[in-house]
Amino acid sequence: STATASPQPSDTPTFLPLVEEDGLPSEATVTGVPGHPMYYGLDCETRSAVDLASFFGVVIDHKEFLNRLPTSDDPEVGFVGSYNGYWGNIPPDPYGVHAAPVATLLQAYGLNAAAHKGLNFDIIRQQIAAGRPVMVWVIGSVQNGYPVEYTAPSTGNTMIVAPYEHTVLVTGYSPDHVVIQDGWDKYYRSINQFKNSWGVLGNMAITVD
Repeated sequence: STATASPQPSDTPTFLPLVEEDGLPSEATVTGVPGHPMYYGLDCETRSAVDLASFFGVVIDHKEFLNRLPTSDDPEVGFVGSYNGYWGNIPPDPYGVHAAPVATLLQAYGLNAAAHKGLNFDIIRQQIAAGRPVMVWVIGSVQNGYPVEYTAPSTGNTMIVAPYEHTVLVTGYSPDHVVIQDGWDKYYRSINQFKNSWGVLGNMAITVD
């Protein structure tokens, strides 16, 4: 009789698990997330917030939301500078706004929005797997950047800011990439690239439950 060699482990194809060890699917995508363009030079936070709200069934006028944001030289308190300023500055020059004031205003429209700093990437995965997009603060089109320490004169608060601060929505993930919705644009970034860019401003995000 002829002996038949048993297949070696290297001969056996490997497949990604359908469920990771933490119980989440290895990949997930949220569909039906609306997108609209920015109207000004620095209104990305309003653009992302209005799209996020619309996904959850709350329609907000872009300019109304922008005008309702408080203003301050402290981005943790309000919008810094003119929303028609040039992109790439840091406070006290025209800059934008961080997560807390945006989440507070979303709450005023009835959304259960929460601002986060130091958020774990696994929480983003949990939100996406549950069908909820996440608003995040990154650098440019999810590019590398660098943090700058800034103390706001009006509040005395010291915080991290960054040139080319930008907001996008995360709408999907896989074992090696995330799906980014940037207004009408949708693109992919490796998980490492996303984490590097998101980490510049301290893993800042808004979730809606």
